[in-house]
Formats: sequence, C-alpha cells, structure tokens
Amino acid sequence: MKALRVTAITTSTAGAVALFLLVTHPGRLAGALQALPVSSLLAAAGATMAGVMLSAYRWRGLLAARGTAAGTPRLFAALTAGAAVNNLVPARGGDAVRVESAHRLTGAGRLEIAGTMVAERILDGFVLAVLIAAGALLSGAGGRFVWIGAGLAGAIVAASALVGRRRLPSRDVIAVALLTTGGIWLADVVMYGALARGFHLDVSIGPLLLLVGAGNLALAVPFTAAGLGSFELVTLAGAHGIGLGGPELAAFVLAVHAVIVLPTTVTGLLLSPVVLRPRFRARG
Repeated sequence: MKALRVTAITTSTAGAVALFLLVTHPGRLAGALQALPVSSLLAAAGATMAGVMLSAYRWRGLLAARGTAAGTPRLFAALTAGAAVNNLVPARGGDAVRVESAHRLTGAGRLEIAGTMVAERILDGFVLAVLIAAGALLSGAGGRFVWIGAGLAGAIVAASALVGRRRLPSRDVIAVALLTTGGIWLADVVMYGALARGFHLDVSIGPLLLLVGAGNLALAVPFTAAGLGSFELVTLAGAHGIGLGGPELAAFVLAVHAVIVLPTTVTGLLLSPVVLRPRFRARG
C-alpha cells in the first residue's frame, strides 16, 4: 500500500512538472530566470523570511492562550525545521517534526501544539480566501473568483464554529492572531511584487492578492512535497484567468515558488540538529 502511494505521488508530481514545462517553453523560461536582478531576489527572500518570523510570533500567541510561554526565536526554529521536512517529503510529514521540536523546546503537550497548528491552518485559509475575493474585485476579474473566495471564507467560518467556544481562544487572542495572519500574507504580497517588478511584469495590487491567495491554497494540499507542480499549474492558470501573460510569466511563477520554499528549507535544515538535541528539552 505504501509503495502504491509513493508511486502515485511520484507519478502525479512528475506529470504536473512535465505539463508545466510543456506549456511554458523551457528555453524562454531559462532566459527569463537568468535576467532576474539579484536585488529583486534578495528583497523577495527577505519578505518571505519576515513572514516566517511573523508566523512564529503568531504561534507564540496561540500557545500563550493555552498556558504555554515560549520565545519567538525557539518557535521560529521549530517552525522552520518542520517546514524544511514538509518541503522535502509529501503528505506534510514535517508537521510531526514541528510538533516534536516545539515539545522539546517548550515542554508543551503534543496535542496542545497540534491544536495551535490547526488554528493556524484555519486562520491562513480564511485570510487567503479573503485575498482571492478582494483580489478578484480589485482586478476586475469578478465572477467566479469572488464566489470562490467568499465561499471558502464562509465555509471556514462555519467549520470553525463547529469546534465550539470552549476550544477556541478568547476574542482578543483571535483578533491579534488574525491581524498577524494578515501581516504574514502581506509579506507574501510584497515578495510577489518584488519578483514581478524584477521580471518587468505590470501587475497591480488586485492581481497580486489573487495570485497569493490561489497559489498558497494550492500549497496547502498535502500531496506533493512543497506543492511541486501543483503550485505552478494553479498559479499559472490563475494568472491567465485574470489576463496576465508573456514569456516572463512562467519564470515569475517558478521564481515565486523557489523563494517560498528554498530560504525556509535551508534555514530549517540548519536549525533542525539544534532543536532536536536532547539537551534542548524544556525543564519540567
């Protein structure tokens, strides 16, 4: 059964990557990537890591609401270690690494940590759905994208209500976490904008919001490692759906994915030996 699952994942990933390359002309893709200014790449990577640090800050607040005090730097280490594994293996295997890392660094219970991660997914999904709807309205795409975004946001709110008040943090905690989540994805919008400018793409704020929302929801699907192939196809389709095009578009999509994945993966791999060392276990 495991071998069959691995084969299915490998085949689907390879197929998605092959399809992306087929529709983007590899020769043009390589040329456009080589022309990207280093300054744009560094600005994009900086925005990405700022978003990761904000994610660690949000996680600290969610843990504090459950009675666990933890420093943002330690949670940043656990967060990036888990993200690194998620980017290298399919089915979000890094989530287990993240839970274990946080358990060792903070002493919090594993179920408690997993509960905060579920809360993060809910917050991220809601904000990304709002970005899709807002981006569609601002870009003039309207129609189906607005309904998709609004429908997803409504479904997430309804699903959250099923959790029950006793399991949800206080309103103040939710408000701060929601604002921080907005900051996290605003950093992603800055990253997309820096790369779009580097590729000389004329992309306004509306399309950027739409692309950030659609692309990152594709990354949330726990199937291929780092969303390889699926992210490219979904983001490229979304860009074409709002009228974007040109030989630089595919290079932009590929660069965005690389900047999302590589800085966090490298940071997580560097920090993972530290956060998993027994001497870093929390006392008590």
